[in-house]
Amino acid sequence: MDPVAELCAPSSRCVTAEDFSGSLDQFYAWLKERLPQGGAQLDLWGTAPGTKRVANLWRELLEGEISLEDSRPPKRTVHVASVQIVNESGEMLVEAYQEMADGRIRPRNRPLSEKMRPGESVEEACLRGISEELGCAIDQVALLRESYQRVEEERESFSYPGLSTRYVIHTITAHVKQLPQTDFDTEEDEDGNGGGGGSGGGGGAAVLVVASGRTATATSCLGGAVGVRKHFWKWVQQAP
Repeated sequence: MDPVAELCAPSSRCVTAEDFSGSLDQFYAWLKERLPQGGAQLDLWGTAPGTKRVANLWRELLEGEISLEDSRPPKRTVHVASVQIVNESGEMLVEAYQEMADGRIRPRNRPLSEKMRPGESVEEACLRGISEELGCAIDQVALLRESYQRVEEERESFSYPGLSTRYVIHTITAHVKQLPQTDFDTEEDEDGNGGGGGSGGGGGAAVLVVASGRTATATSCLGGAVGVRKHFWKWVQQAP
């Protein structure tokens, strides 16, 4: 579980936020010129179910979570820490869907996942994700380091249609104490302003909500980027 590998391949030319003078408009124009069909699919970003806005991709680039090759079309690379949280019954925790800050529902159906930050180890990213999305303190988490696996895949991004993405996925199994054993949801606060159930290295904490009906506070937005308001979790039987 070493720190994240280089995002940009040595033989590639990758762009940075500085290449666009910090301008979201310049970044949008660059994408539109390089994506297929004159960037026609950009109209789907942030409007089609499960997609994100150009401003979300811009924020990923600003924060160093991704690299973008200066190619036609561009290629996005992202390292993802995927935490397979297992309970005593052998069931795995899966994020069924998310409620975005603008009210849209985004299907997920995958284990807790977190984009890794520059220089962040897999363990640090896993603990940060558990803290931000589940509100659990570090002393509630046991990472099974011997379960670590790394795989790579390249495909079109679901979040950004038309954008080819190389995913480097770092998977590890974990046990987390005091989680509900039935379906539940959590509210995310990456700024650390909410009254979460724990802390754990970087970012804020989630607020555990077993019953519906509470009013959520949206995460802060940057340049029109839409964050996650709520995570909805369920336990599923693991494949044999």
